[in-house]
Amino acid sequence: MVTDSELLLALISFAFVTSITPGPNNLMVMASGAAFGWLKTVPHLAGIAFGFSTMIGAVVLGLGVVLSDNPMALQVLRFAGAAWMAWLAWQLAKAGMRPSTPSPEGAAESAARPMRFHEAAMFQWVNPKAWTMAIGASAAYSGISETPLWSAMWLVGVFVLVGPACNSVWVLAGQSLKRLTMSGVGARYFSFAMAALVAFNAVLILLA
Repeated sequence: MVTDSELLLALISFAFVTSITPGPNNLMVMASGAAFGWLKTVPHLAGIAFGFSTMIGAVVLGLGVVLSDNPMALQVLRFAGAAWMAWLAWQLAKAGMRPSTPSPEGAAESAARPMRFHEAAMFQWVNPKAWTMAIGASAAYSGISETPLWSAMWLVGVFVLVGPACNSVWVLAGQSLKRLTMSGVGARYFSFAMAALVAFNAVLILLA
């Protein structure tokens, strides 16, 4: 049971701001929306929601304390997340270096695929921004209820409602860029631009 309605409103605001701002998840779903469209990106969105929900629930119920007592674990997760994003940036750059074909959209479908549900869910556990959000939300809003279990349920519920809606904005932004990927030159420019953004995020993670 919620004990502080103002704290709930603050939590909703926190969830919106952290979920709508650029980060690994939003960049990836934007690229997926551009390459594969809305429907094929839905499993990716669902995986993000599920993976982050289990993470934030675990943090509120005690995992956050374990991590705070073992700062080296957070460092390992940070480097793992940066390595994953560097690999993704390289894959995007390689797609831009492929020679043009008469049917680039079909070629993209054969050379790549949307991220699957379980892959998106597992990525949250090496996503530094997701860990920052989960630990920050737990530290600031775990007092939303009198018991840890109810607090975890409230935080999970808010992020399940707010997160996918915010991520979907980026999918739609990617879809609006889809026309740019219909030609070989446009596809290359888009792939290089996305690779640069993802690589930049990886560097920011290492410097954080």
